[in-house]
Amino acid sequence: MKSFKDTFLFSAREFKNLRCIIVTALLIALNLALDRVSLYITPEIKIGFGFLTSAMIGMLFGPVVAMAAGAMGDILGFFLYPRGAYFFGFTLSAALGGLVYGLFFYRREVKLLPAFLAKLTINLFINVCLNTLWNSMLGGRGFFVLLPARALKNLILWPIESLLLFAAAKGVGRAAKWAKLKP
Repeated sequence: MKSFKDTFLFSAREFKNLRCIIVTALLIALNLALDRVSLYITPEIKIGFGFLTSAMIGMLFGPVVAMAAGAMGDILGFFLYPRGAYFFGFTLSAALGGLVYGLFFYRREVKLLPAFLAKLTINLFINVCLNTLWNSMLGGRGFFVLLPARALKNLILWPIESLLLFAAAKGVGRAAKWAKLKP
């Protein structure tokens, strides 16, 4: 990849590929199913697995497709499993998560350090900052009241989710080469 601009151009071109549309739709469906599955470490801390599908879309098809898939998955998730009123902030967070995964993994070899950095970026800026802001706005509780617990939770989950991300990306990368989804 030569430039930041090229990353977005190549990713936008992926929408012309029928295989991209089909695989992305399947991964969105898998995301909706995995968002219902969690592994509880403590009553307050759980590991979800839905983020893995967003990362795989970003890895396979880039930031543009991953942003669209993140937004679409959030909207479909709201209609299939409503938990209160719809709020655009969480859709924005899902799209930004796809952007981050696309920027870190699209057309790149999967390595451990980028997996840790991608998850750090998402956990810190999206989960801790943005999602805490959205929860504060919706719940009427102060941002700084919610912040410490959310920051601690994301700090604890960061290495675990990073290792899961790395393992899943390695496996999907091998499968994608075999299926000729990646150059």
